[in-house]
Amino acid sequence: MLADSLISLIGRTPIVRLSKLSPKDVNIYVKLEYLNPTGSHKDRIALYMIKDAVDKGLLKPGGRLVEASSGNTAISVAWLSALLGFKAILVVNENISTNKMNAIKALGGEVVLAPYVPAEHPQSKYSVAKRISENLNIPYMNQMGNEANVRAHYETTGPEILEDLKGEVDYLVMGIGTCGTIAGVGKYLKDRLGGRVRVVGVVPRGSKVKHGVSSEDGDYIEGLVTEYIPEIFLRYRDLIDTIVEVGYEDAAKTVAKVVRYEGILGGPSTGANIYASIKIGEELSSRGVKVNIVTLAPDSLFKYPQLINDIAGYI
Repeated sequence: MLADSLISLIGRTPIVRLSKLSPKDVNIYVKLEYLNPTGSHKDRIALYMIKDAVDKGLLKPGGRLVEASSGNTAISVAWLSALLGFKAILVVNENISTNKMNAIKALGGEVVLAPYVPAEHPQSKYSVAKRISENLNIPYMNQMGNEANVRAHYETTGPEILEDLKGEVDYLVMGIGTCGTIAGVGKYLKDRLGGRVRVVGVVPRGSKVKHGVSSEDGDYIEGLVTEYIPEIFLRYRDLIDTIVEVGYEDAAKTVAKVVRYEGILGGPSTGANIYASIKIGEELSSRGVKVNIVTLAPDSLFKYPQLINDIAGYI
C-alpha cells in the first residue's frame, strides 16, 4: 500500500477471530484499533472533531484548539493538529506520566496541567479546557459531549464491521469511555440490523455509569469511565441493552491470555472487552446458542508499562 499521508491510514483496521479463546459455537471477533497510526481508535474521532470545527468555521488555518485528555485522545489531537497545520492545547491531569507528556510535546502540543479532581470541579481538566476555550475564543473539542465523536464511529467503524462480517453480527461488546464508540457503532448496527443486535457496555467494577454513584472501592481501568457519566452516554443510553462490570485483575489476566494465545497486543480496555465477550459467549454456548460477538482492541499494550509488569505475573 502506498499512502500520500498518514491521515489516509486512519481506519480500515482488520478484524481477527479469537481462534483459541472463543467458546464452542461462538465466534468472538476483535477489531484491532491499535493499528491506527498513533496506536488507538482515537485517531478516528480526532479527525472528525477537528474537521467538524473547521466546517463550522470555528477553526481557521493556523488556528488553535483545546482539548481535555491525559490519554490517547491527547496524542491523536496533537498529532493531527500538527499534520493539518493547527496548534493544539492539551489540558492533562497533573499526574500524567512523563512519557505521555513528552509525547504530546514532541507532536507539537502545548501541555497545561490540571489537578486530578472530579470532572465537575472548577479546577478539573474539563473546566480548565472550557475556560481556555472561552478566554482565547478557540474551539474546545470536548470528546465527552461532541457529536462528531459518535459520527466518526457511525460513519467509519460501524460500516467496516458490518462489511467485514458480512452483516452477521449478534452482539457488540464495547467499553464505555466517552461512549462515542459504543454509541456510534451500536447505532449503526441497530439501524441496519434492527433488534437482533444486542449492544453490551463494559465498565470497571463500581462505575458510576452502572450504579449512578461512585464506589469508593471500585476498580480503575484506564480508558473506561469510573467516576463520572459522559454527556454522550446520557444521549445514547437507550441504545445499550445491558452494562456489565469487569474488575481490573480480570481485565489484566485476559490481556495476558490474549497476548499468549491469540497474539493480540491490546491494552487494559481490550482485556475488559474480551473478558466480557468471553463470559457472554460462555453463557450462550452453555445454552447451545450460536452467535457472532464483535468487540474492539482500542489501543496497544505497549502504552501501559505498569500493565506489562502486572501481566508478567499471570503468564
